[in-house]
Amino acid sequence: MKKYIFLTGFIMLCLLIMNITPSYGMEVLTEKNVKINSQEFIKYVTENNLQSIKRLCVDEFCDTLRGSSLEKSFEVFREKYKKYLEKTKGNEIALEASLKGFIITKIETSN
Repeated sequence: MKKYIFLTGFIMLCLLIMNITPSYGMEVLTEKNVKINSQEFIKYVTENNLQSIKRLCVDEFCDTLRGSSLEKSFEVFREKYKKYLEKTKGNEIALEASLKGFIITKIETSN
């Protein structure tokens, strides 16, 4: 009797493992082209109920959001974009972008 219970459990476990579809680490990202000022980004996200934002793009600069909350993640993104502007365009343009804001052109979310 114990053999049959063990065999049934083993078969059920095998069937369960066979039904799990592999993702190969590739997530399906949904791109949304927008034109939002960085000063209004958090407001835009809450109004449009955007969930699980993975990447933000500003023209030629794209970066993955990292952090425990959306606000902290966006602050990290702002700092990285500011450093990018300092390297490529200069300190004045980086300072102007951080004070006035910059235009976010693309938001990528995962499903």
